[in-house]
Amino acid sequence: MKGLFMKDFGLLKGQKQFFAVIVVMTVIFMTAYTNFAFIISYITIMIGIMTLTTISYDEFENGMGYLFTLPVSRREYVGEKYLFSIITTLPGLAAVSVFSLVVSRSRGIHFSVGEWILSVVISFLLVTVILSILIPLQLKFGADKSRVAMMILWGVGIITVYLGIKICEASGIDWKTAINWVYRLEPIKALAGITVICGIIMVISYLCSLRFLENREF
Repeated sequence: MKGLFMKDFGLLKGQKQFFAVIVVMTVIFMTAYTNFAFIISYITIMIGIMTLTTISYDEFENGMGYLFTLPVSRREYVGEKYLFSIITTLPGLAAVSVFSLVVSRSRGIHFSVGEWILSVVISFLLVTVILSILIPLQLKFGADKSRVAMMILWGVGIITVYLGIKICEASGIDWKTAINWVYRLEPIKALAGITVICGIIMVISYLCSLRFLENREF
């Protein structure tokens, strides 16, 4: 697995332009906008997406087929992708979170520590959910087909949420109260809950990814 990490970090070194775009966008957002919770989430998701680029490079010109002729198992490959996504996302999340807190203070914008912690926790949940969906899709369908599958999945998700809200309203269920209850949770409880949720999502996603990759032929 060490060799896989070295390969992926080597691929990231060749994406200096992507990193430059992230830095520029972060600076622009921090100086032009006041919604720091959105900024933290957006930049974190962009950093997390880098994991998918390494899979695309592996699949280029049947590179993945060659990779599995080496002493690398499919289980190791899938596990490395999830560990790599965490290793690359967490430092980026930490950097943009600290930067946002410093900039909000320097600009005199109200951004309490509680809101900041909640924004960081929610951002990590979002990137976990997105990667847990995208990694299995890309391993099953490949880079091109996974985009189409993702669009269909997002469409189904949006429709499901919309219908769920309508059903709650028709049934007299106040779904906004549940959201407000989550928002009022203490940071420590929110962090513990999000950690458990992220862990469960990652495990399910990992098992799906492993199954998809074991069934693929190269």
